[in-house]
Amino acid sequence: MTTGSPHLYRREGRARGKPEALLDAALTQTQSVEANGLAAVLTLNHLAVRTGVSYNYLRGIVERKWDPYDDIVLKRRNGRGMRPISAPHSPLMRVQRWILHRIVDRVPVHADSYAYQAGSSIRSCASRHAGARWLVKLDIRNFFETIDERRVYTVFHKAGYVQLVALELARLCTRSAAHASHVDSHRFLSNMRDRVISPYSQAVLGFLPQGAPTSGALANLIFYELDTTFSRIAQLERMVYTRYADDLTFSTIEEFSRSQATSLIREVGTELRRAGFSLHEKKTRIVPPGARKAVLGLLVDNNKVRLNRIVRGRITDNVRGVEKFGLAAHVAHRRFSSLDGFVRHVSGLLAFAADVEPEWAHALGEQWRTALHANNWSEPSF
Repeated sequence: MTTGSPHLYRREGRARGKPEALLDAALTQTQSVEANGLAAVLTLNHLAVRTGVSYNYLRGIVERKWDPYDDIVLKRRNGRGMRPISAPHSPLMRVQRWILHRIVDRVPVHADSYAYQAGSSIRSCASRHAGARWLVKLDIRNFFETIDERRVYTVFHKAGYVQLVALELARLCTRSAAHASHVDSHRFLSNMRDRVISPYSQAVLGFLPQGAPTSGALANLIFYELDTTFSRIAQLERMVYTRYADDLTFSTIEEFSRSQATSLIREVGTELRRAGFSLHEKKTRIVPPGARKAVLGLLVDNNKVRLNRIVRGRITDNVRGVEKFGLAAHVAHRRFSSLDGFVRHVSGLLAFAADVEPEWAHALGEQWRTALHANNWSEPSF
């Protein structure tokens, strides 16, 4: 047990003058969650002790007194802005990682969900569709920002945590919509009132912030019922269904038609709306036989998953550029802000390629290491 011997826990509690009913409740709560392999959290103060983060700091976040996030707007290479990333401050990041590794990661997700979990990858998701004749690709609009703290609370409460602790965990994993300029706070208005702890009452709910380490795994758990629904729909049509974060893919080798695909999209859209989500209609794609088929950027129209031409070309051009012009000159030409960042970028692409096409990536990887060595630079370790 996380708490050690129940006898010693009870003895220490009695020595501190704790009521027997409180000790009974604490031990029952501990046994309930630890039986499922989850870490016990009895109170917010208990969590503070276990994570080494100040109780007052955690209490202030739960009460929404402050907003411990920085907005980071990622830029595409063409300069166009992307959705802001909510980067949690260091102490909150530590707590969220503890919650992720000790609680959220230990709750099973649906078998057709592939993102944000150990052992899964883009390749493993795309390989489920290898050899498909038809693809139907869908995208969920504002995936993370659609999920509010009530759904996150339900995840923790169903996992066995008492209501108060479930609320506190949910608040620590969400960001108040009142503090985030990139979401419409009016969508998160609430009449929630806490009769026990009045400072916990909030007129505006929180949402899952893209950038918090817990958000992806929590979104998977919240989407479990929809994954089950879409998997059942796919099985009835002899199709394959996968989800990678907000990307939904259906595929089949059977006789199929565009009208059937349209009907499928309509059914999926209906189920999403019932659950409070919505399709990003501009990103909906129906890919018929004869067309180039890609899932998550990987080609699946043969028996094996393959890298697409753009990714191959990007890696090859960078390796050959360093070979021909030298590391510093090529990095300047590509307009990267640092040599180290560029080297890590290319090495990361090669690691990704090695997972998809190991023979091709291995040969190019040898060229890359030789080119780096010639420039007195070593390949980074991840």
